[in-house]
Amino acid sequence: MDELAKKAGNVFINTEEKKKEIIAKAKEVINKNNFKKGTEQMKQLLEDWKHAGRINKEKDDELWAQFSAIRSEFFEKKNEYFANLKETYAANKALKEDLIAKAKEVAGIENIKEAGNRSNELMEEWKKVGSAGRRDDDDLWQQFLAERKAFFERRDAYYDQMKETYAKRVEAKKEIIAQAKLYLARSEFTDDEVNSIKELRAKWKEVGNAGREHENELWEEFNGIVNKYFENMRYYK
Repeated sequence: MDELAKKAGNVFINTEEKKKEIIAKAKEVINKNNFKKGTEQMKQLLEDWKHAGRINKEKDDELWAQFSAIRSEFFEKKNEYFANLKETYAANKALKEDLIAKAKEVAGIENIKEAGNRSNELMEEWKKVGSAGRRDDDDLWQQFLAERKAFFERRDAYYDQMKETYAKRVEAKKEIIAQAKLYLARSEFTDDEVNSIKELRAKWKEVGNAGREHENELWEEFNGIVNKYFENMRYYK
C-alpha cells in the first residue's frame, strides 16, 4: 500500500508539473503577440492539458483557472488587435483612394515638369501609407499604377513631339543664319537690306526656342553675324 500510495503521489506531482509547464508556455505565447502562430499554439496547449491527467479537484480547478485566464487574455488581445487592424486598414484604404484621385488630377496639369513633380510626390506619399489589407491592397495599387502609367504615356508623347518641334526650329534658325550670312557677305547697307536683316531678328523670335542642346549655340552664331553687319555699317557709313 505504501508503494502504491507513493506511485500515486508521484503521478499527481508529474501531472501538476505538466500543467504548470503548460501554463508557463501559455504565458510565453501571450507575450509574443504573434496571433496567427499563437492561436495554433494555444490549441495545442489545450490538447496537452486534456491529456495531462488529473490531480484532485481543488488543485485542478486552481491550475485550470490560471490557464483559462491566460487563454482568455490572449484571445481578448487577439480580438482587440484585429479590431484595431480593421480600423487601420479602413483608414489606409481611404488614404490610398485619395491618392488615386489626386493622381487622376495630374492629367489636368498642363505643365509636364510640374505634373511630373506632382506624380513623384504622390508616389512618395503612397510609400508612407501602410497596408489596406490583402483584399484591397493589390486592386488599389493597380488603380494608382494605371494613373501613373497614363501620365508617363502623356509625358513621353509630349517629349517626342517637342523633339520634332525642336528639330524643325533648329532647321528654321539655320536658314535664318544662312540668310544673315548672305546679307553680311553683301553688306550693301541699303534701307531694304537693313530692314531685311532687322526682320530676321523678328523671325528668330517667332520661331521659338530650339531646345537647350542647340539654342544658345545658334543664337550666338546669329547674333554675332547681325552685330558684325551693323558694326560694318557704322564703319563704312
